[in-house]
Amino acid sequence: MGSYELENRRSSPRRLLTAFWNLLTVLVLVMTCCVGLVTVVIYLDPYSSLNLFPPPTPIQAVQVPTLTPTPLQILPPTWTPSPTITPRPTLTPTFTPTSTPTEAPTATEVPTPTPLPPEMVQYALSPGSPKAMASTAFYPDLGCKWAGVAGQIFDVNGEPVPPASVLVVVGGTLNGEAVELLSLSGAAPQYGLSGYEVVLGDVPIASQGSLYIQLFDPQGQPITNRINFDTFGACEQNLILINFNAIAR
Repeated sequence: MGSYELENRRSSPRRLLTAFWNLLTVLVLVMTCCVGLVTVVIYLDPYSSLNLFPPPTPIQAVQVPTLTPTPLQILPPTWTPSPTITPRPTLTPTFTPTSTPTEAPTATEVPTPTPLPPEMVQYALSPGSPKAMASTAFYPDLGCKWAGVAGQIFDVNGEPVPPASVLVVVGGTLNGEAVELLSLSGAAPQYGLSGYEVVLGDVPIASQGSLYIQLFDPQGQPITNRINFDTFGACEQNLILINFNAIAR
């Protein structure tokens, strides 16, 4: 046997071992590329089917419909505009023995809207409403820099009514200015599932019966009479809580 053949036999196992390590290296490189590709896919799309532990599906925020104020559509059919009160003229007394005394004109009273027929009244005040309280339970950071009216609306079974099923109107005058503010059931869930809220200002203002609250259906028809309420100038009474319950027929 020649030395050349002996050398070939010795080198054959080395070649096989070298080929094996080369193949293993290629496999490791291929697997590394695959792992890197899967990592990139999962990074770009965490919800990909390749991700064995996908993040939880985000909860879609509830979109509360935006209400476009239409004051003319929500007024009762029998409503008539409030006439402007004309102040009494200042009279300068003069001595005229032959003149006939005349009386000063009397200011015209503001008419009260005609009450609804009993069958049209669908809601009544809940026991304990209205209730004056501090708003810190809902807005702890605002303190006394807030004033408003809020509450919930319940059906005949005592359950919260569906969102946007009842329109809430707060009107009248406050601090000598006309007020007409709107809200919807479910628009203020911090008070409950059917919560509503109307912001009156950034400071508490006292008033006696000059503001009212009234409920309407989605078609703009009144479902309660006007209910007057008081407000207060104290910080611990800057929230007027008014709840309603449906009347069982």
